[in-house]
Amino acid sequence: MTVISGETIWNILEYLPVGVCIIDRDYTVHFWNSCMEQWTGKNKGELTGMDLREYFPRIKRASFQDRLGNIFTGSPPVTFSSQIHSYIFDARLPDGTMQKQQTTVLPLEHPSGYYAMFVCEDVTSLTEEIKAYREMRDTALIEMEKREKAEYDLNVANEDLLAYVSEATVRLKTPISLIEESLREILREAEWGDCDTEEMKTIVKLQIQVASTVVENLRELNEAIIAGKTEIPKAYRNMIQK
Repeated sequence: MTVISGETIWNILEYLPVGVCIIDRDYTVHFWNSCMEQWTGKNKGELTGMDLREYFPRIKRASFQDRLGNIFTGSPPVTFSSQIHSYIFDARLPDGTMQKQQTTVLPLEHPSGYYAMFVCEDVTSLTEEIKAYREMRDTALIEMEKREKAEYDLNVANEDLLAYVSEATVRLKTPISLIEESLREILREAEWGDCDTEEMKTIVKLQIQVASTVVENLRELNEAIIAGKTEIPKAYRNMIQK
C-alpha cells in the first residue's frame, strides 16, 4: 500500500481548482492555496498567521459564526449556499461584480484541536444560468397567462357576436319576408289587372320603410364587426346573405 505523505497532501490542496483555506479556533490562517490567491488577490504570505476575519469581515456575521463554531468541536461539515449567502470571500470578477461561491467547511482533526477547512467553489456561471432559467420560466408563465386571457376574451367576444348575430338574423329575416310577400302580392294584382295605383304606392312606401329598417340593422351589424368581432359563424352568415 502506498502511503501518501503530509507534504503530498498539502501539494494536492495547493493546486486544486477550488479555493482552500484552513484556520484554527482563533481564525488564524494556516493554509491559503493558489486558487484563493488568484480569486481574492491576497497571497498566502499576507494571510498566513493572520486573523481571517480582519480580511473578510463577512465571516463576523452571526449567521456564519453560529455554524462555524460547531466545526471546532468536530461536528459534521456545513455548507454555505450561494443562493442564500452569495459569497464568503470577497473575489471580484472582471466586470466588478462579486463571485458567487458555494462553500463547504469541514472539521480537520489536529493535535491541538479541530481546525476548519474551507472548500470554496466558484458557481457564478451556474448561478447565472439558474437565474436566467427562472427568468425565462417566469416570462413563459406570464406569456401563457396573457395567451389564456386573450383566448378567453376571444371566446367571450365570439359568444357576444353569436348572440348579436342571432338577434340580428331574427330582426332581418322577418321584415325581408314581409317585403317579399308584399311585392309578390303587387305582382299578382298587376298580372290579374286588379292593381290600384294608389294602393300600390302605399304598399311600396311601406316596404321602403321596412327596407330602411333592414339597412339600419345591417349597418349595426357591420359596426359590431368593425369593433373587433371578426368571427361570424357560417350558418348565420349564410342566413343573413339569403
